[in-house]
Amino acid sequence: MPDRAESLRRSATYLDILGVGNVAELRALPWPQLVAATVEMFRRTGRWGYWSTPFLPVLDGVTLTRDPADLLLSGPGADIDLLIGWTREEAAFAFALSEPYAAATEEQVLARARDTFGARAAEAYAAYAEARPGARPVDVLMDLIGDDLFRMPGIDLAERRAARGRPVRAYQFDLPTPAYSGRLGAAHCLELPFVFHNFAAWAQAPFLAGLNPRIRDGLADAVHASWISFVRTGDPNHGAMPDWPRYERGSRTTMRLDSVTAAVDDLAGYWRRLRRPTANRAGS
Repeated sequence: MPDRAESLRRSATYLDILGVGNVAELRALPWPQLVAATVEMFRRTGRWGYWSTPFLPVLDGVTLTRDPADLLLSGPGADIDLLIGWTREEAAFAFALSEPYAAATEEQVLARARDTFGARAAEAYAAYAEARPGARPVDVLMDLIGDDLFRMPGIDLAERRAARGRPVRAYQFDLPTPAYSGRLGAAHCLELPFVFHNFAAWAQAPFLAGLNPRIRDGLADAVHASWISFVRTGDPNHGAMPDWPRYERGSRTTMRLDSVTAAVDDLAGYWRRLRRPTANRAGS
């Protein structure tokens, strides 16, 4: 999350795009103009191979003094029951349908991988490519970004909670959508209509096209009931769902939400170990 100085730089960029000098002038502009300016914000603040998010909560020392994740480890939020998860192809939402990224080369993706893995970038690239037979460079890139931004931070928080004996359960949403010839996989946001079981409200969402109604509704029944149970009791278990244990350091159980739903021990273990320095991987 950006600090105060970085946020001020982003705010200055936004004002410059709109040609205004202060908040009063900003408030006088029509909202479509404000929204349109965000497109240019993405262009100016974005970096190749990264999910650009120019507007984020700010650690400003006033309204937000600590990273919210830290509050779930110590302080008043430490004993709150936590349900945390991700979709299998998070980054497909932003990159799978992008023609410029579809043309990405292995050299470009290796350069991006060095930001995460340093001298082990080639090893990491090979691991991601082997996990998806026939993977293109953009497929490796999407898995790398999805892990950087979603899965690995989620696992890290679950690990730290479990190490402190704090209650946490984890899930991975794996059901792929057939939309766009399957290029999205289980993309970012795809789990939301299953969580709320409100497909009618998502009628205009193209990423739901082609889902088998029987599988779709069956998974939604189970997921929706789990979230309701968790909200009411802190426990997502219910009669129609396989047993969903807590995420513990010994088992690292993660619920895989798919056409066949199952609790899997250490579902992302290979990737978690891949991201640790070689000297620290033994026995992890």
